[in-house]
Amino acid sequence: NVQKDRMALFRVASPAGVAHRMARVFSPHPAHALAQPRWFSSTSTSTGAASDPPKSEVKSTSVLPEWLLRAVGYYSQESRDDRLAMLCFMKCHNQARRPEFRTDFGVADTYHATFQLVGLHAWMCHVRLRLEDPSRANHVASEIFEHWWHQAMLDMKEEGVNDFLQISSHLKELQQGFRGSAKAYDDALKADDTYGDLRSALHRNVYFGEEGKVHMAAKLSGYVEQELVQLMTAESHVFMSSEPGSWDFSRPSPGSSLAPEGCSSAVGSSTGREAA
Repeated sequence: NVQKDRMALFRVASPAGVAHRMARVFSPHPAHALAQPRWFSSTSTSTGAASDPPKSEVKSTSVLPEWLLRAVGYYSQESRDDRLAMLCFMKCHNQARRPEFRTDFGVADTYHATFQLVGLHAWMCHVRLRLEDPSRANHVASEIFEHWWHQAMLDMKEEGVNDFLQISSHLKELQQGFRGSAKAYDDALKADDTYGDLRSALHRNVYFGEEGKVHMAAKLSGYVEQELVQLMTAESHVFMSSEPGSWDFSRPSPGSSLAPEGCSSAVGSSTGREAA
């Protein structure tokens, strides 16, 4: 707990951090509303399907007047991008915990398997960010992963790991493992057989090479291809919106895979950029 408090203090010590913290406290979108805002449909099945929040509803939930929100930096680009990163991470985090991945895709209901699923969705967001302005995209990607590492630490504590040195060591191993996973996914996008290479990478990283799960990895590969195509075809103002409900991942369905060439053609323009 002491170390957690130190980390929290460090993150808000800078003036930008203080302004961002104030903006989050006095945000017109309370923290609980970010997870499931009233205008967001939980039955949305495609990227950008959810409608934008009604302006009247946003104003009605505002704690402070707009001029004060502007004064504390709530509408600054940095603050918008910080909120965007938080929203992206929450989407990845919530999506990875959907029961369909366990019932329909055969992903184990374990800490490490869930960690890999969160990372898979974070990687998909990262691929989409490569189409945006690098200065903004790099910041958003970095913040997404910061939220992810912090959440991974909290999840470890829920699993009963309370020793800080043990958590730090394990987190370092997870970070190194994810770099390998992300590289394998990136290499699959550049390969001639994108579908086959992506399936193999998912089988190694999400299913940990378990025998009898190759067909499940193939289903998951189809899901990833579908999500990548939707993300890559989403307009910039939709994907980069910091408003809750602007877009979301689809409901996982093993029967909705695309043709193998569908994914590689949609993301081909992004593979030329290095990861942030």
